[in-house]
Amino acid sequence: MWIFSTHGFLSIVQHKDMPDYFQVRSRTPVPLEELWPEQSIEVIEWADYRYRITILKTEVLSVLIDTMGEIDYTSFKDRCLMVQRNGIYDYHHVLGQIWEIMHDYQASME
Repeated sequence: MWIFSTHGFLSIVQHKDMPDYFQVRSRTPVPLEELWPEQSIEVIEWADYRYRITILKTEVLSVLIDTMGEIDYTSFKDRCLMVQRNGIYDYHHVLGQIWEIMHDYQASME
């Protein structure tokens, strides 16, 4: 599952060897650091998702539910523009590109 949050982009998958765990992966360490600050981040230089944590499913679900409960904005992209992080990456710009691709997809499906 892909998740785009104000903290950043995540890819969450079943851990291949541990049925009660997810592997939460990201392209930058920021969302992992902010959402699960107590977790040790594994850095795999050759991987497509370089930054990852292995964490109990219940811990992931709890944080994601809390994060969703904190939504107080009416425009996701605008909120992300407000919380850009020290020039680490232009997340808002990337979200705009994703929005456009998905808009085109919607139009092609109609």
